Amino acid sequence: MPANLPPQYFEAEKRFRLAKSPEEKIAGLEEMLAIMPKHKGTDHLRAELRARIA
Repeated sequence: MPANLPPQYFEAEKRFRLAKSPEEKIAGLEEMLAIMPKHKGTDHLRAELRARIA
């Protein structure tokens, strides 16, 4: 299933990739999780982001 992510998610992902400190990276991952819709197509992506935060 396609994830069908909103444009705000890709902006948050860009900020995450440009972040230097671990705190900035964690904040970026949390923002991406907050923006991402919850449905069957995003289950694996959500799990991957949660694993990166842990």
